[in-house]
Amino acid sequence: MPRNLRADLVSAAASLLEREGTVGAVSLRGVAREAGVSAPAVYGHFADLDALMDAVLDEGFVALLAATRSAAAGVEDPVDRLVAGCQAYVEQGTAAPARYGAMFAGRHLPHAGEAFDGLVGAVQACVSAGRSASRDPRADAGLVWTALHGLVTLRVASPGMGWPDLEAQLTALVERLALLTPEIS
Repeated sequence: MPRNLRADLVSAAASLLEREGTVGAVSLRGVAREAGVSAPAVYGHFADLDALMDAVLDEGFVALLAATRSAAAGVEDPVDRLVAGCQAYVEQGTAAPARYGAMFAGRHLPHAGEAFDGLVGAVQACVSAGRSASRDPRADAGLVWTALHGLVTLRVASPGMGWPDLEAQLTALVERLALLTPEIS
C-alpha cells in the first residue's frame, strides 16, 4: 500500500504538538523530521505551517465529532445519549490537551460548527422527548459546551487538584445546564 504522506504529515505534526505543548513550538522542519521526510516534501501537501496546523486542528474536531457520535450511538435514552457524548468530549480533550487547546485558539476550522451542531441536536432530542425544560436548545448547548471546555481545561491544567469524580461532575453539569428533568415512568 502506498504511503499517504499528507496523513503522515498531519499525524507527525499532531504528535509533535502534543510533545512540545504549543503550536508555536512546531516547525515544518520538525514535522518533516518526525515524518521521516525532507523539509521540502511538506510543501507538496501544505503551503505553509499554518495550513498544516489547520489540518491538524480540524482533524481534532473530526476526531471529537467521531468520538461523541460513537459514544452516543445505540444509546436509546436521549439524556443518556447526551451524557455519553459529553463524556467522550471530555475524554478526547484530556487525551490530547495541546491539540485541544489549540483547537480553540481562534482559527476558523470547517468541522468546529458541525461538532457544536451535534451538541445542539442532542439537547434538542432531550427537549423533544420531554426530558429537558430548555426553551432555547442552542443557547443551552452553548452553556454545556462552555462547561465541558472548562472541565477539560481545568483538569488538564491542574491534574493534582483532587477534582470530584469526573462522571458525577460531568453528569451534574449536563443535567443542570441542559435543564434536564427526570424520566417519569
